[in-house]
Amino acid sequence: MKYGGFELGLSICFVLSFLHFSASLWIEPYPDLGFTGEWREVYSGSGYYYYMTQRKTFQQARDECRSYGGDLAVRVRDYSLRSTLHQTFNFDKAWVGLSKEDNSWVWVDKTASTSGNTHWTQNPRQPSNTGGNENCGEIIYADSLGTNDVSCSGIRYGLCEHNRQGYVAGNGYRYMLTSKGTWDNTRTECVKEGGDLAAVGMQDFSLRAPIQQALGFDEAWIGLRDLKGGGQDWVWADRTVTSSTRENTHWIENPRQPDNTAGNEECGEILLQYDLRTNDRVCSFETNGLCEIPIITQSK
Repeated sequence: MKYGGFELGLSICFVLSFLHFSASLWIEPYPDLGFTGEWREVYSGSGYYYYMTQRKTFQQARDECRSYGGDLAVRVRDYSLRSTLHQTFNFDKAWVGLSKEDNSWVWVDKTASTSGNTHWTQNPRQPSNTGGNENCGEIIYADSLGTNDVSCSGIRYGLCEHNRQGYVAGNGYRYMLTSKGTWDNTRTECVKEGGDLAAVGMQDFSLRAPIQQALGFDEAWIGLRDLKGGGQDWVWADRTVTSSTRENTHWIENPRQPDNTAGNEECGEILLQYDLRTNDRVCSFETNGLCEIPIITQSK
């Protein structure tokens, strides 16, 4: 569908090369992105938590948490939450958002550390400042999930706490918008968030309106792609690689989509001006992506 004044600027040869590359790239298009890789998620009360599967120094872990809009976890001041996080991520030791500033312990949200909110390990009693340089905080499963001081240059997994909660649709997923980009770029951003472009929720048409009302977009990429080109092999980005049908895709009917205008509209979006129905679009167009992120554990 031609929308928003897009002007074709590709030669026929380049288009054919792109279609061949796209088809080869998407032989296995949608791996189980919600439960593997760098990030996993648990929901508890008012916070979302991520666990790094690569060990890092305290600062490296904090930088990575912050690059995704969050920080190292501070709500672990609630001791009962630690058990939920450990049951989900099964860690031995993990960085949390606690460090020493001007010789005083403080959480990264600037809350002062107290014995009541830090839950220091008592046997052996912490903080001990062994070696005179233990300036960062971790929690240790072997010590009843108590807090320990340790050198910031140590290598640990990190527990991140996300501050962009998005919209919880009640179907086991959270929804949020990416920054504007191509279909591939927005999908990469969704994967970094621990999910993928929205697919499961988009097949349920009744969820589109509440998601749009909560997030306020006019158009957005979704997890739908034509793998072979030519409008013949549309699939959804869910963990079962669901085939697209008119019944589960909710294409725009007037004008009837997908129409593959210019021969290279291989990515799916939804448009508010067409009652949130689905349109095929040139994948290089730049708009927001609608992420769908699985909520692994709910408690509290």
